[in-house]
Amino acid sequence: MKTKMTIKRILPVFIVTAMLAASITACGNSGNSGSNTGSKAMTSSNKAASEKFPGFKGKDFDGNDVDESLFSKNEATLVNFWFNGCSACVNEMPALEEFNKKLKEKGAELIGINAGTASDEKGFAEAKEILSKQGATYRNLILPNDHEYVRKIFSFPTTVIVDKNGNIVGDPIVGAIEDEDKQAKILKIIDEIKAGNGVTSSVTSEQSAASDNPTAPLYEEENKIFAENQDTWNKLFSKIKKDQVETNVEKPYAEFLKEQLEASKADFTEDEIKTINEGLAKIDEIEKKIAELKKK
Repeated sequence: MKTKMTIKRILPVFIVTAMLAASITACGNSGNSGSNTGSKAMTSSNKAASEKFPGFKGKDFDGNDVDESLFSKNEATLVNFWFNGCSACVNEMPALEEFNKKLKEKGAELIGINAGTASDEKGFAEAKEILSKQGATYRNLILPNDHEYVRKIFSFPTTVIVDKNGNIVGDPIVGAIEDEDKQAKILKIIDEIKAGNGVTSSVTSEQSAASDNPTAPLYEEENKIFAENQDTWNKLFSKIKKDQVETNVEKPYAEFLKEQLEASKADFTEDEIKTINEGLAKIDEIEKKIAELKKK
């Protein structure tokens, strides 16, 4: 199988999934590559009322301690999850900077959460440089790598709306929120939150629901392979250089990862090499099945 491919996630706490196509609106989505073949919408807040954003203790990018009490400062808070290697995340930052001004007029705020890639000194410096170059001055946080909600995310960027009581409102919005139509719908949702009459508006995600995508179960199989030996795979992903993440490669996904292993083999134990090779053999078979489905 020959396809154009980029690696969607190079993170110390997340599962890597295959990504097709050079131009996308979401990084790391399970089986969609940013196409709009279906939709998952953020709908009512009835469900959200019983789901709190999990508590946390972390730091903002200025080194200040933060926790879930920050939600009480605003009528609503948009929490935008991103990581250093996600081009869709980075590209929407200037639009988010402007959108944050509109949010503040309504007593709301946008905050970014860097998922994993700013967890060490080098990654943090890179994250700060990205924000600076994109002119993004809105508040950004770093949460612990094992935070309960962060670990649930399979696509980037993902944005969730949290009310002042810490309740998650509706479903996550998967994909960029830089276009005016989505922003207008989000502002309407914030008005509904402030009115206290329940949320009836919705925002359509870029990612199709799993039931609409026959390849989704196969990508989930890949996710499980990575999840079973997270530390070993994370070690491999950390070896992949940024330019390799951003460049399309005319190689199958498993072959690309195999090359990364060969290039840094001296840094791995025999058991780690065995684990990766066994996983890559399974991934290669899964990718062949995905290719067949995509032909239909």
